[in-house]
Amino acid sequence: MTRRHAGWTSILLATVLALFMALSPVNAAEPKSGGILRFATIGEPPSLDIQVVASDLVSTIAQHIFETLFTFDSSFDVVPLLAEDYTITENGTLYTIKLRQGVLFHNGKEMTSADVVASLNRWKDVSSRGKIAGDYITSITAPDKYTVRLKLKSPFSPLLSFLAFQNTAAAIYPKEIAETAGVNPPKEYIGTGPYVFKEWRPDVYIRVTKNPNYAARTEAPNGFGGNRTGYVDEIRFIPVPEVATRIAGVQSGEYDFADQISTDQYARLKNDKKIQTIIVKPYGFGELIFNKTKGLMSNVKMRQAALAALDMGEIMQAAYGTPDFYDLEGSFYPKGTIWYSSVGTSNYNQKDIAKAKRLMQEAGYKGETFRVLTSMQYDYLYKMSLVAADQWEKAGFKVELQVVDWATLVQRRANPDQYDVFVTSHGFVPDPSLITFLSSQYAGWWADATKESVLNRFNSADVKTRSGVWGELQNLIYEQVPAIKTGDFFNLSIASPKFQGYVPSVWPALWTVWLDR
Repeated sequence: MTRRHAGWTSILLATVLALFMALSPVNAAEPKSGGILRFATIGEPPSLDIQVVASDLVSTIAQHIFETLFTFDSSFDVVPLLAEDYTITENGTLYTIKLRQGVLFHNGKEMTSADVVASLNRWKDVSSRGKIAGDYITSITAPDKYTVRLKLKSPFSPLLSFLAFQNTAAAIYPKEIAETAGVNPPKEYIGTGPYVFKEWRPDVYIRVTKNPNYAARTEAPNGFGGNRTGYVDEIRFIPVPEVATRIAGVQSGEYDFADQISTDQYARLKNDKKIQTIIVKPYGFGELIFNKTKGLMSNVKMRQAALAALDMGEIMQAAYGTPDFYDLEGSFYPKGTIWYSSVGTSNYNQKDIAKAKRLMQEAGYKGETFRVLTSMQYDYLYKMSLVAADQWEKAGFKVELQVVDWATLVQRRANPDQYDVFVTSHGFVPDPSLITFLSSQYAGWWADATKESVLNRFNSADVKTRSGVWGELQNLIYEQVPAIKTGDFFNLSIASPKFQGYVPSVWPALWTVWLDR
C-alpha cells in the first residue's frame, strides 16, 4: 500500500473544520517584515526539550526552533514537513520515508538520515508518546543519506500522527546532540526551524531570531504545514505569570501578544480598542490526573469516590466564567466527530456526595491527606483546583492544596512520592491515541493489563473499527478513573492592534505573524 498524505479530514468531520474556520488569520493584510515580537507567556518552561516535556508552553516556544518529519494542515491531514514523501508497505509494518535535501540545521550542517535515526531512537526512549510508538517499532535504519525506514512488529495506525504531533514531539536534532542527551535536556538547542535559539535570560525572556538559512517548503502556509518562513526578526517569550500584568502589558504596548487570559475578563476586554481579543474554540478539556502507582489514589475506589463527589458545572463556571467559554461534555470528543461516544459518560458530573462517602468507606479511607498539585500561573486551572478541593472536602477528603509555579509542577508530577492528583488541561488532538494519560509512561502512570489490551486493539485496527474500540477505552476511563475530565473549554488570547496574520491554535505559531508598525 502506498500513502502520500494520511487523510484525517473524514475522521474529524465537522468539528475540526469548524475549529479551523475559526482559525483564520487575524486581520490579514499585506505582510511586512522586521521588528521584535514580544509574547507574554504564563511563565518559564523547565527546558525546551520538545521531545520529552509534555508542556503546552514548551511546545509553543520550541516549535519555532525544532521541526518534525510530518505535521498537520488546517484540516488536520498529516502532511510532510522535513519529509519529502513516504510509502507504507508490508501490510502496514514498513514505513519508508524520503527526506528533503538541502535542509540545514542552525549550526550549518545538512540534515541527513543519520540525524533522523538518532533523533527517533531518542524519542522512542524518552518521550511518553514515543514510548507508545516504540513498543511497535523494531528498527529504525538509514539505507542511504536521504532515506529512513521504520520497521514495525505489527501495524500501528496512528504512527504518522505521532510523528507529526508537536507535543512530546518526534523533533529532529543533530545526531551528535540526540545521541549524547539521553534523558537529559540537550546542552544546545539546535533545530531546523524558522527561528534560531539565541538566548535564555531566566525570568526575563527566551530570545529566538529569524533563521537566514531556513529551508522553507514551497507550499503556501496551511495549518502547521507549508511555508514557515517568519516575518519578524526576533521573538521574545517573556514570562509574565500574573494575568493582570499580561493584560496591562498588551494594553500599554509593552507586549504584542498574551495567551491564557482569564475568560471572566472577556466582557471588559472585547470592547477595548487598544487590544484584539482572540478565541480558539474548541481548545481542550480540563483534567485531574491521579497518581495511580502509589499512595492514596492507587486505590481505584478512592478515585471513583473523587469522581462521584464533583459538580462539574460549579468547577467549569469558576474556571471559565461564562458558558460562552465552556461546555459540560463527558465524551472526550465532541458530537459530529467519528470519535464521539456517550459510553461511560453516565459517570460524568455525578454530584453525588453520598456515593463518594460510601466508596471512601469501602476503600478503607482513614483521613489520610489528599495532596492536590496545582499552579496559579494557569489562572483557570487554579480556580478549578479551588472548587474541586472544596467539593472533595465536603465529601470527607482531607485536602492539601500544593500551589507551585508551572515548571515545578511539571517536575513534581514525574515523582510519585510528591502528589496524589495534579491539575492540568489537554489540548484538542486529532487522534485519541495522542491523549497523554493513556500512556503508562506519562505522569500518573496508568499501567493496567485490560487498558493495554484494549489500547493495542485500538492502535492496530482500521479507522471504522477503531471508533468502536475507542468507546471501550472511554468506558474504561470512567470505570478505572485514571483521570477526570472536567469539561471542554475555549481559550482567550489578546494582542495589540499591530499584531497581524496570526492563525490561532492550541500552541501559538508565530511564523505567520507580522507587525504593522
